[in-house]
Amino acid sequence: MKRNACLLLPVILLLLSCGQPEEIVEKPIPVTVIVPELQVISSTVVAACRLESSSEAIITALHPGRILEVVVNEGDEVREGDVLVELSTDQQYSSAVSASSAQLTAARTLASNAGDDLLRAERLRADGAISESEYEMAVSVSAASEATVRQALAVYENARSMEESGKILAPFSGTVTRVWAREGQIASGPLASIADSGIMKSELLIAGRHLKYLTEGLPLVFSTSHYPGVLFHGEVISFSSSVDPVSGLVSVIVQLHEGSGRLRSGMTGTATIGLETSENTVVLPLLVLLHEDESSWEVALVRNSEAEIVPVKIGIVNGTDFEITQGIEPGDSVIFLGHHLVADGSPVKVVR
Repeated sequence: MKRNACLLLPVILLLLSCGQPEEIVEKPIPVTVIVPELQVISSTVVAACRLESSSEAIITALHPGRILEVVVNEGDEVREGDVLVELSTDQQYSSAVSASSAQLTAARTLASNAGDDLLRAERLRADGAISESEYEMAVSVSAASEATVRQALAVYENARSMEESGKILAPFSGTVTRVWAREGQIASGPLASIADSGIMKSELLIAGRHLKYLTEGLPLVFSTSHYPGVLFHGEVISFSSSVDPVSGLVSVIVQLHEGSGRLRSGMTGTATIGLETSENTVVLPLLVLLHEDESSWEVALVRNSEAEIVPVKIGIVNGTDFEITQGIEPGDSVIFLGHHLVADGSPVKVVR
């Protein structure tokens, strides 16, 4: 009997051990992490942009004439007073200049002689050698001769203006944007146009929700397919104080300074305005964020080989980059891949 009891004891112990539940060890979840550093982030808005020169002029002829020579081509840089187009002038203009020049010379000679006579009359009057009426006559002759000179000068200047009307000059320095004039044709209508290439302006139309961020002086960059990879800098100079009730858009006037002359009136591209900027802040990509709604955002961190879900607050959003204003510090290990697989307290293993 004692022998049978000894044989049953191992069996009982085996049955009791089979009834105990086994302890389940949770395996660490493999994740990758990023460690944020302090960065700069800006909120931007992009709009279609067409450049216009701040100063632009269309040149026409004051008097009709046949076009003898077109001196400039589109794209040429000119200075104020440079000849753009030369027109034929009537021979009578040249004859009028010669005649008026001769008249002016004669009038100046007479005026000089009358002036000398007046000086002699003044000396004689002081010595009592001439009467008061003779002196007043000399004064009248001198004044009349001066008036004749002024009249002759006006006739001469008018003749010169008519003669020189055949030379079409640049009213200011800039770039020739269009040339309509053709040699041999009669000058009628516009001949050429010039734009000041130093400053370019443009009107942008942006969504009304950005109005609250607009201020004068906001920076912008302009890019165009004419110069791939090149950014031209400018700023906002004015904007509408209200939103258009029909389109829901706000008009923004921007200005670009470009001294190299590469930008031309009529060029198109895109303008990116920096609405607001934060420096020395934590920036994370949208991919690492967890959220149930637009007002509740979370991030999964790795701390002591476990996942920790922390709430965060969002600041500036630029595309897929988010400014984190609260909840994350520089140097934290933010789960980049695998954050949707973990819960608060889940064991994790950081892998490359």
